[in-house]
Amino acid sequence: MKKRILCLMLALACALGLTGCTSVEMGAAPAATLPPAESRFPAPSGDDRLTYTAKVPLYLPSLDGQRLLTQYITLPLSHSQHNADVIVRALLGHTATRETQSLGNGVSLGLFSSRPVEISSGICTVNLAATALQLSQQELYNACAAITATLCEMDGVQYVNFLVADQAVGMDITGNLPLGSQTARPGEELTALWEQMEARRAPLGENPANTPVTAVATLYFPLAGGSGIACETRTLTFAGQSPAQLAEGLIAALSGGAQYLSGASPMPDVTALMSAPPQITELDDGGRMLSLYFHTGLEASLRQAGVDMPSFISGLVYTLSGFIPSVSSMRMYIGDTPLTSLYSAAHGNLIFQSGLMLRQQFAPYLMDQVTLCFSSGSKLKEVTRALPFQQTHSLRALLTELMKGPTRQELDMGYEPVLPDGLDEEDILGLSLEGDTLLINLSGRCAELIRTQAASWEQIVCYGMVNTLGQAAGAARVRFFFDGQMLEELGGTLYWAGEFLVNPSLIDKPLG
Repeated sequence: MKKRILCLMLALACALGLTGCTSVEMGAAPAATLPPAESRFPAPSGDDRLTYTAKVPLYLPSLDGQRLLTQYITLPLSHSQHNADVIVRALLGHTATRETQSLGNGVSLGLFSSRPVEISSGICTVNLAATALQLSQQELYNACAAITATLCEMDGVQYVNFLVADQAVGMDITGNLPLGSQTARPGEELTALWEQMEARRAPLGENPANTPVTAVATLYFPLAGGSGIACETRTLTFAGQSPAQLAEGLIAALSGGAQYLSGASPMPDVTALMSAPPQITELDDGGRMLSLYFHTGLEASLRQAGVDMPSFISGLVYTLSGFIPSVSSMRMYIGDTPLTSLYSAAHGNLIFQSGLMLRQQFAPYLMDQVTLCFSSGSKLKEVTRALPFQQTHSLRALLTELMKGPTRQELDMGYEPVLPDGLDEEDILGLSLEGDTLLINLSGRCAELIRTQAASWEQIVCYGMVNTLGQAAGAARVRFFFDGQMLEELGGTLYWAGEFLVNPSLIDKPLG
């Protein structure tokens, strides 16, 4: 009863402006929560209420093709996934209006493969269907500019890469000029942007190898621990525009290691590991095969540098095929022997028939990164963890990761679990976001396990979930249910029937 009175007094003080209610001070006294104890919302069952509708800005070329105009459309979205795929499909399917053209201006554009939109480290790759090749190069450039402007409106997206049927496209007649990673260019005319692209082309009739080019490239680096790859962008200048020169420039950039990507493995000098320059084979179907040649000691050199070999190979394939125009396959030789298989504890076996590697084979290696709150002594600490990019916007996946606890590497770094051992995804009965309030419905077993924790640990348990999930969902507060019911006490130090404020200021401060 005393705790309920305390919550009511706090609410009155907040209403009168007598105390700050944007943070929660942790101490021996019960943590401040926001009443009323009777929830405004029912306990969620399943995750259906994480879906919502919102107005989304789409950018489409004006009727004269000079600029991009904004059209707003209401779309069904979800708090449990990245919505880039939904938004791109809506943009490609948007019909012409009295002010704008449809994207493709008569050519039906679509997406390619089962994973046509990938996200990693704020960089989005859009894989367009082969119908995009029916467009002129300027029309394709305009379509890419419209997609880029639309996606860069989303929180966290800074750059967009483009493939057509799993291949990067060339912006010149010879198919050598790379488009590179694009970013939004608000206010600039499409015709002016296209003229800038044209100015980078090799003069007609001259060897592209003699014309330097500068472009933004997305580089994929292996992550520590062998979990996969993640990326960052880099503005690079290449000595020429031939595919082999582009490959050499990209490999040299990878050799320098990641500049700001957290969790990346230290990179060896990849160029020094190669026994011959990259070779390009022009294929009968119009594609290109890129061959790389490594010394026989490649695997031992990577092991000595602490680099996971399958992730290293994945990073090479994703970097080179995502930038060099028309590269449809790759081969890698170790000594005189083509690499025909890879095994990863995280991703299993990969088999390359005749040594041919395809970009889509390495898709499971693409990771994005999330922030989880674990404990270190009596403090909450944030840790960055790599997850498959499809899971990084799933609140259920994040809560499941909290239940798994720290990895062995994270334990070695001093992180400790925030949740009791023995919980798994089955203990998550439902999640929903109602306005700025995140509702979490956990099992009764979860409540019993929390009761077994030391009283001083109760605040760690609560705010590990509140800060991890609340920040990921963009929520201001979190309310808990257990088997659909609100419980007032579990460990005796918190009033669980209230609403807990998301409070990043608690990170690195003693709790309990």
